[in-house]
Parts: sequence; structure tokens; C-alpha cells
Amino acid sequence: MTTSTPSTAKNRGVIRPTLGQARFAFVVLLIINILNYADRSILSAIAPKLQADLHLTNTDLGLLASSFLFIYAIATLPIGIWADRGIRKNIVALCVGLWSIATALGGLTHTFIHLFLTRSVLGIGEAGYAPASQSLIGDYFPKSQRARVLSYWSVGTLIGTALGLVCGGLIAEHFGWRWAFFVVGIPGLLTALLIWRSVEPSRGAFDNDEEGGKDIVAGHGGVGKDILTVIKRIAKIPTYWILLVAFIFSFFTIGSAQFWIPTYFVRAFNLTVGQAASISGGVLAGGSLIGTLLGGWLADLLQKRRPQGRLIVATFALIVGSPLTLLALSIHEMTPFIIVFILAIVCLSLCLGPLNAAIQDIIAPEMRSTAIGVVLLLAHLLGDAASPSIVGAIADRTSLGFALIITAPICLLIAGLICLAGLRTVARDMKAMQDQLNQQHA
Repeated sequence: MTTSTPSTAKNRGVIRPTLGQARFAFVVLLIINILNYADRSILSAIAPKLQADLHLTNTDLGLLASSFLFIYAIATLPIGIWADRGIRKNIVALCVGLWSIATALGGLTHTFIHLFLTRSVLGIGEAGYAPASQSLIGDYFPKSQRARVLSYWSVGTLIGTALGLVCGGLIAEHFGWRWAFFVVGIPGLLTALLIWRSVEPSRGAFDNDEEGGKDIVAGHGGVGKDILTVIKRIAKIPTYWILLVAFIFSFFTIGSAQFWIPTYFVRAFNLTVGQAASISGGVLAGGSLIGTLLGGWLADLLQKRRPQGRLIVATFALIVGSPLTLLALSIHEMTPFIIVFILAIVCLSLCLGPLNAAIQDIIAPEMRSTAIGVVLLLAHLLGDAASPSIVGAIADRTSLGFALIITAPICLLIAGLICLAGLRTVARDMKAMQDQLNQQHA
């Protein structure tokens, strides 16, 4: 039961959830992540119907996707700072409730401006989830399991995207696009209650287990007292900024692909909205599921042998994914396109868990939410928040296929080359973080 008394370590007030409590909270966070991405992807599934009903251009469609992501990016950092100070599970619960209501209200809109505003509010709600949730997961499980657990959590991204695409497309085709918003918006209220009832673990409770058995009790107020000091500390970690640039370019590709691929199927292969959503959802989910689980397993396995293990997996995935993406978008027959595109998705998804775990490996526990918040702020603003509009504007002047083919492969290649540079710094930054923890809690 989630109400049982959390375990403590050495009577020092360290709250370490039991295995059952950690698993319960993780399942709830996974479900929330699924709903998170279902809410996000629903718009791309219904885009052709929405475009015809409201008489929108490709640029207009891109702006609707970008409205959510821009607000999401801007709100992520301040809420990430709040997560470093406050009770993270309560922050998650509040934000989940807010985005669920905003999604349902999207079904009541009748103009571009009204829908633009509801998608913007959706961004505020979802911004509070990722930093606090990743910080929670980092404290629910030992360091040796983080890449694997975060990869499992990332599976929610894939399942949610698939559900949003498939259900959204089928609902829009049979009942109208407004009902798609109603169906995906309501379940979030229940998960908000469940995460609110879970256990809040101490920050960094497991971080020293493998280095001598000392327990960490990280303060809740360090960031809020002097955010500039925290940013200065983060700025001195080279690998962090390398990972940030890799996130920006990979997010650009992910954002444009997730939004435009269903529409690309409709236009390139003459499919209905329901058919395009079902196929794209299955392709994205299937390839991503394989890649994400395999990436987490490989990263943890290689990390035991080399401190650069997680970043090696991410680098390989991005560099190989670039030419595969280029090849897929150059194919104009359905079956071979799907085969190559799945391989490209598998490669891209290999990096999800390792990159998230690598950030936690180099950042002290009391700064992790803020560090993740900075990454998400810049990666969304410069990456997936901008890409739907940019690709849409290019498509209005050329074609959607051309817009995708000149952006996605190049961005993936740049992200991979940036990660190559990180292989030289990550081991040193990991050691510096651990030495700092050992000095503070000797």
C-alpha cells in the first residue's frame, strides 16, 4: 500500500521507499507519461481533419503544435526549480490535472485562436511533469538501475504517442476531431490523485550506495536560495552542455516527425486519416519500443565496463539513424518505406534512456530537476517547439516530403557528432560529481 511507512536509512531521516512503493509510484508515473504523449500526439493524428474544417495552412498547423511546445519549454525551467525545492509528487499531481482539463477543453473550440490558447495552457500543465518525474525516478531506484528504469519510463512516450495517433485518427474519422480531445483528456485526473497518494523519497537517497554505503540527504531549498549559483555550477560541467546540444538537434527531428508523419502518410501514400494514424502509430510505437528497451539494456551493460558506456550507445544510435532516415524519406513505396523507417526509429530510440541517465550521472542530486529543466527549456524552444512550424513553412513553399528530408537526417547527424565529443569528458565529470558527494557527506 502506498500509505505504509517508508523505510529510513541508518536513522538519519533518509526516506527510501520500499520496493513495492517504488514500483507503484513508477507505474503511476509511467501511465502519466503515456497520457502525456497521447495528449501531445492527438493533434498530429487529427491534423488533416482539423486543417479542412478550420481552413488552415501547413504553417498554421505547425503553429498549433509549436504553441504547446513553446509554452511547455518556457514553463519547464521555473517549475523544474520549484521541483528542486518542493514536494515533487504534489507538483506532478497538480500539473497532470491542469493539462487534462486543457486537453478536454480543446474539443469545445471553434477557431484557430481558441485552439491555439488551449494548446498553450496544455503546455503549462505538462511542463511540470518531466523534471519532477525524472528526479523522482532517480531517487526511487539505485544508480545501477537508472538507465534501465528511465528507459522503461520512456516507453510511455512510445505507447502514448501510438495511442494518441491511433485512437485520435480513428475517433476523428468516425466521430469527429472534437471527440478525440474529450477521450484522451479525462483519464489524467485519476492518475493525478494516485501520484498525490504516493511516497516522496529523499533526494539522492541511493547515490552513495556503490561508493561505500553512505546515505545522502539532499536539501530541498538549495536551488531556490540562489539559482544563479546553481546555474554557475552547472555551467562548469562540459558534458552537460554537450548533452544539451545533442538534445536540441535530436528533439528537432523527433518533434517534426511526430507531428508531420501521419499527414505525410496521407499525402504520400493516399491513405485516409484513420489508416495513416494507425500505421504511423504502429510504426512509431513498435520501432521505438524495441529501440528504447534495447538502448537501456545496452547502456547499463556497457556502463559497467566503461564510464562512457551510456554515451557510446547514444552516439552510435544517432549517427546510424541519420542515413537510415534519409533513405526512408527517399523511398516512395509503402512497404520498403515502413521497413527502413522502423530501423531508423529503432536507432533514434536507442538514445532516449542513455541520454537521460547520463545527465543524472553528472549532476548532483539537489540540482537535477533544475538541470533537466534547463535542458528541456532550450531543447524544446530550439528543437521540437520550432520544428513543426519550420517544416510547415518549408512545406507551404515546396512539399512536405522535401521539408522533412532536408531537416531530419542533418539534425540527427549533428547530434551524433556532438555526442562523440562528450565521450572525452563524461568520465571526468561523473567522477567530479561523485567526489563532491563524498566530500559533502563524509
